[in-house]
Amino acid sequence: MESGFPGGSPRYSMVIVGSGGSLVYKGEGLTLSRLLRILWDYRPDKLGVDNVFELAEDERRLLKVLSLMPPRLEVVQVTLIDGVFLDIREVARRAGLLEDYSKMAPLKTAHTAALLACSGYGSSVRAVEERTVVQVSRLRSPSSGGWSQQRYQRRVRALVQSAALSIREALDRAGLDYDYFYRESKGGLESAVFTVYAPLSSLEGLIEEVEGPDYMVRVKPVYRSKLLIAKPQDAASRPIIVGLDPGANTGIAIVDLEGRVLHVTSGRNLDRGSILDIVSGYGKPVIIAVDVSEPPETVRKLAAQLGASIYTPPRDMSILEKRDIIEEVIGRVKPENSHERDALAAAYKAYISMKNKLQQIDSQLEDLEPAIDKDEVKKWVIRGLTMAEALEKALEKALEESTTIVKREPGRGKPRKEAPQISEYVREIEFLKAQREALEAKIRTLEESIREWEKKFRELQQNIRAEALRDAEIEKLRNRVRDLEKLIEEQRLEKESLMGKLEESHKLLKTLAKGELVAARRLKTLTTKALKKSEETLGPIKQGELIHVDNLGIFEEEAVNKLKQASVKAVITESTETPPAPLRNAMIPVLKLGNYKHIILEDLTLTDPKTIEDAEEERRKLEKERPPPDIEKIIKEYRAKRMLRRA
Repeated sequence: MESGFPGGSPRYSMVIVGSGGSLVYKGEGLTLSRLLRILWDYRPDKLGVDNVFELAEDERRLLKVLSLMPPRLEVVQVTLIDGVFLDIREVARRAGLLEDYSKMAPLKTAHTAALLACSGYGSSVRAVEERTVVQVSRLRSPSSGGWSQQRYQRRVRALVQSAALSIREALDRAGLDYDYFYRESKGGLESAVFTVYAPLSSLEGLIEEVEGPDYMVRVKPVYRSKLLIAKPQDAASRPIIVGLDPGANTGIAIVDLEGRVLHVTSGRNLDRGSILDIVSGYGKPVIIAVDVSEPPETVRKLAAQLGASIYTPPRDMSILEKRDIIEEVIGRVKPENSHERDALAAAYKAYISMKNKLQQIDSQLEDLEPAIDKDEVKKWVIRGLTMAEALEKALEKALEESTTIVKREPGRGKPRKEAPQISEYVREIEFLKAQREALEAKIRTLEESIREWEKKFRELQQNIRAEALRDAEIEKLRNRVRDLEKLIEEQRLEKESLMGKLEESHKLLKTLAKGELVAARRLKTLTTKALKKSEETLGPIKQGELIHVDNLGIFEEEAVNKLKQASVKAVITESTETPPAPLRNAMIPVLKLGNYKHIILEDLTLTDPKTIEDAEEERRKLEKERPPPDIEKIIKEYRAKRMLRRA
């Protein structure tokens, strides 16, 4: 394949050859979409290109174009030989396809590229990686609706969850390694993505693609370009701390052992391979950090794959704690979303936990630079070795590196190894031995100092524990004193209230004794129940008593008759209701309480003595207004009763 850009629009020349180099197809002026359609029509094994970036201007767009090609097609850049870019004419000359360096027409270039790819020249740019993606998702987006629509959504989510569970069980039975990401919702899952670390062929017969009315399952291999921009060699080997926030959206943060933030990014459905692609260019991870106390399964697998330690905080980090950490590094980098924030907070938290130890290493090895690689010592300390053991490892590496001297021969491009003089070895070894002995002496001194400090620390802990117990007892007694003081205050207030009531009672008794007030029995309503309750408290109703009724609207004739039999003096009331006729017929005066000075208590009412005088006056009025008895009616009733008795 060869490209051209007439008028700025990319056009391609294409030649397809069969076995033995026979011509199968040729075409010129093809658009990219036409080229892709022809690839799907003929399904060749390889696609030879002069420059892969003729397909797209950058790697992101290139990945998109490559993903649209047939699954098993291998894209080969024929001009990339052993990591070196050559002119296609030079490659063709080496392959015996070209004798001179004259310029080739696009169609001839395309034909040459096809023949070179068939002959095994060049480097693979796009190949099927040993990974397969399985996607489970809803087929239809639910529309707005009522309860039935909500039930439908829950049913679809339940189906997606059931399908994802079946896939997990199938992968576990087959013993395949995979990463699992899902998006949860009410009633089930919105979607699920599995990245299986196995080729597509391993899943044949194990997981089938599905496209039902409600959800679908898609299985596809992972494609990617291998033309990645390489990082400097020293960067690729330095130890780094990687913070991860795994999930459907994965956050990644990379921090070096000096606390510098090297990179922060995030992406959807990033599997372990994609994460490794990102972090490997910045160094070798020695710590994988998360923001939760229990690391996810993906993190465990990635750490085991890299041989790195896992850092987890003592408890799940709060949003406030993450924000405080981010504030510390915000001048250097600003996370774009919560996933990047969580990853960066985890990585920096891991660095903070190791900061003092790393700074101690810098201080102790200050005199040994550049003979000893500090990062090498830090790496081994992080992995659990003591300072002495880590230093020994670094010294061994320094000795190994010092035994090889690389020298170039005149006129040759490739270096060859040359054995150094023995005296150089001896001087280097003696120098390193002296350094080692000095360091071992310093280590012994430090270990002795550590033991002394540990002894002091234990004594201090005991003192602190004793003080803490004493402080706890003191605090307990203080709480007890506060409770008692509160109780005393409550008792004092209650006493003052009772004393006030007692004093008020004395005043009322004096008033009653002087005759300035008279007592009336208080009833809420004029009913037999109210009378009975009052008699249980104050005793039976006596002749000449005053009765105070709060509400005369509620009465019983039986209660009125009882008052009549007791010959009560009068009924006084606050009610605005018209006095009941039975009271008037019983010749019981009814007076308005509001007309007199009075004090209302619980079961009694104290009122002005004038109430008695007015009651007498009211009774006389009632007697005057009482109609004379009907003598003739009485005689008739008497005669009727006698006749009944005789009969």
